[in-house]
Amino acid sequence: MTLHQHSTLFRQSRLTLAVALVAATATSVHAAPPAFQDVRALGMGGTGVAAARPSGAALFNPALLSADHSGWNDGFAATLPSVNARVAENDEVTDEIDQIQDTVAQLETSISTALNTTNPSDLETAQNDAQTLAEQLRGINQESMRVDAGLGTLFAVPSPKLAVGVHANAQLRATVQGRISENDTGALEEFAGLDPNTSTQNDIETALGDVYDPNTGQVDGLESDGRVLASAVSEVGLSLARRFSIQGHDVNIGVTPKMVQMRTFDYVQDVNEFDENDFDASDFETDDTHLNLDIGASTQLGAEDQWQLGASVRNLIPQTLKTVENNNSLFYGQEEMKLDPLVTVGVAHTSSWHTLTADLDLTKNEGIGPAGDQQFLSVGGEFNVYNWVNVRAGARQNLASDTGQEGIEEETQFTAGLALSPWALRVELGALVSSEEVGAAAELGMSF
Repeated sequence: MTLHQHSTLFRQSRLTLAVALVAATATSVHAAPPAFQDVRALGMGGTGVAAARPSGAALFNPALLSADHSGWNDGFAATLPSVNARVAENDEVTDEIDQIQDTVAQLETSISTALNTTNPSDLETAQNDAQTLAEQLRGINQESMRVDAGLGTLFAVPSPKLAVGVHANAQLRATVQGRISENDTGALEEFAGLDPNTSTQNDIETALGDVYDPNTGQVDGLESDGRVLASAVSEVGLSLARRFSIQGHDVNIGVTPKMVQMRTFDYVQDVNEFDENDFDASDFETDDTHLNLDIGASTQLGAEDQWQLGASVRNLIPQTLKTVENNNSLFYGQEEMKLDPLVTVGVAHTSSWHTLTADLDLTKNEGIGPAGDQQFLSVGGEFNVYNWVNVRAGARQNLASDTGQEGIEEETQFTAGLALSPWALRVELGALVSSEEVGAAAELGMSF
């Protein structure tokens, strides 16, 4: 490979990265990552306040550690590990990035040709390429890409007298976003509007301004910038639960004191200078560690205790963490990641072969900037189709979604899951899909 080819490949790789960063909304969509869920809950639409089994009770309602689960999950349980990942994007961002990459390479070639010939048709070709690139950049200006990932492990010893659970998990949300400069698109469109029959080399270079460097033959000096914005919450908790008799009726009460660490990462750089390896993470990262508390209650109703009601308050102590003051940008200010109390109620109907359940968030988590608020209504079910084979399905709807805003909306999500539990082993899979998001989860566990 020649030196020129190496240089061309490097420029294309750098421009691909730059375009990938630009292929997102210009405004902030930063918010705390969603709470970690075990695979069973994900497959059942994100429900769990009234239906979580003991191994997952700490994630939804610690009181369920001391509840009666009809013999399904009343013994010691361990989850080692549980993992999940989700990707969301507006339209076909990755396909559009590929198209822009091709246009940039084509534009560099056509401009170089136009500057070295006097044929008007060569200039017209370059102008068409410039107009195409400007339209492609404008076309992705309100699109974004988001990635969620989680990892957790849980242990539970259920008991009506004193149940104990231990959990540790972490959930990350990362968003790539960018700001399109009107100077960039304006220069491309000014160049595209020149008269191909009368324009001189000086006219061409003046119209392109700093967007194109005639000495290197590169589309360079772009003012559009890219931003990597991420937030993460990790926690380690000890759950305790006990069954009490209140006026002759059994009520389960649970509490989870926990250590919580919040982290943010905010890095901004001009797209033509951006390098994912060219920064010190500690310079753009903030973190905070604090104690917090989850509380919950549940009770069973019906002639055969087939109905279970639950309520929980997670993250009882509100917390706020700001991003770094200096993120290399004068355009973007500091953001705030909030961890506010989440109050949720749930109901479940259970038998030896099925569970049907629904959860409702009573509090609304406010989004930041154009990001929509979140307040979910979730429904789900689990069915025992064989002694050790369960299938699951569910759906959740964001009741607080602000339609028409920029960024990725939390639209209706549909979920499904499969669990195989021969002997003491549990192997579980889950999936999530919406109009703009796909996700998957897997879990390995044991129950005795």
